[in-house]
Amino acid sequence: MKLSNLMERDFKLIEKKKIWFIIPACIVALAIVAMIIFGCVTGEPLNLGMDFTGGYTVNVKLANKLTNDTYSSYRKEIENIIENLSDENGENYGLKVSSMQRQGSEDTASIYVRYKAVASESVMENEVNPAVQNALQEAIFKIVPVVSGADGTYSLQYPNFPLGKTECESVLAKVSALATVNGVQYDGGTPEDFDFSAGGVKTLSFTVAETPEGFAEKLVSAASISDKYSGQAVTGDIISATVSGELLTNALLAICLSIVLMLVYIAFRFEVSSGLSAIVALLHDILIMFSFMAIFHIEINSTFIAALITILGYSINNTIIVFDRIRENMRSVFHKNSTATFIANTSIKETLMRSVNTSVTTLLTITMVALIGVSSIRIFALPIIVGLLAGTFSSIFISPSVWALWKDRKRKSRKSDIGKSGEGQKAAIA
Repeated sequence: MKLSNLMERDFKLIEKKKIWFIIPACIVALAIVAMIIFGCVTGEPLNLGMDFTGGYTVNVKLANKLTNDTYSSYRKEIENIIENLSDENGENYGLKVSSMQRQGSEDTASIYVRYKAVASESVMENEVNPAVQNALQEAIFKIVPVVSGADGTYSLQYPNFPLGKTECESVLAKVSALATVNGVQYDGGTPEDFDFSAGGVKTLSFTVAETPEGFAEKLVSAASISDKYSGQAVTGDIISATVSGELLTNALLAICLSIVLMLVYIAFRFEVSSGLSAIVALLHDILIMFSFMAIFHIEINSTFIAALITILGYSINNTIIVFDRIRENMRSVFHKNSTATFIANTSIKETLMRSVNTSVTTLLTITMVALIGVSSIRIFALPIIVGLLAGTFSSIFISPSVWALWKDRKRKSRKSDIGKSGEGQKAAIA
């Protein structure tokens, strides 16, 4: 079917308004169910970021070890260390990494980590944060040996790192302990067996028998040497709950103020019914975006609020285009006696391609940003995509339907009043 023939058809979209109202209602209901489930399972109905809940930061300074090739592995390792950190009783702290950002280059290269607060400020500062710092320090900044072995003879090589007597004793003790735990016969010698006169040794060799599966991997972990001089993890800023509360309040005030000003402008530019219909469409967009974040338990932070305000501006533009065409058709002599439903259907059909083309063009661009952008940009782009779809839907289906429903009911009420007035006059004459 040609596009021109498709556009000539009478879609009667307004007559199907119940469907357009049911679709978002189902999405919101699904979001409520998801929030209840997440609330029972995790204790957090919404995944609020540390911008709202408060949190802490730590800067992992890696210097020249942080490259394009190693960045991804360091990210995963840091996230794994923080989120699996446990107290001295073995209970997980329940920390959640909010974001990680690469900073600096060469000697100043580091990864800036933000994580949510999970306890009171005193507990976080005196117990949790030091534990995070120590865990990162011990796990990230270490010399990892290269293990090779054949026929029960293993060799540990430390490239570019000459072992001193103290380090050698520590490594041999760890290897001996590992062999004992795994029931392995061990013949490793003593530090005196190695020559330290030439500035230390780089290779340790020893013999084991009947090694169990995975012994080599355990050996790598046990024989790793702490290298506290290669970098450090430094605790940084504190985002308090007070600041977060102010941020949330200011964000809500900004959204409410923008909606009120839009209502005033549209009511002045068009009419009150148009303004109220547009606000209903904007509330629809806000609910759908929040529902999406709730259903998939995606973190809600200040970036999401920025995306929300962006969509409000974009969506109202599409809605105004439709109402502008509705106003023109209402003034036309061809629609002098037409119902609001007919005018709304006609206006939607006349602006449909413009709305779709604009939305698709914008959607393609923001989708590419989401696919190839960095994580911080992706967090902003994802709710924008949902908002674009919701805004296009509301400007075509929701706001004109609400407007037509309002106008037709008002017209029926007027006719009913006129009918009652006529009957009263007839009764008075009789």
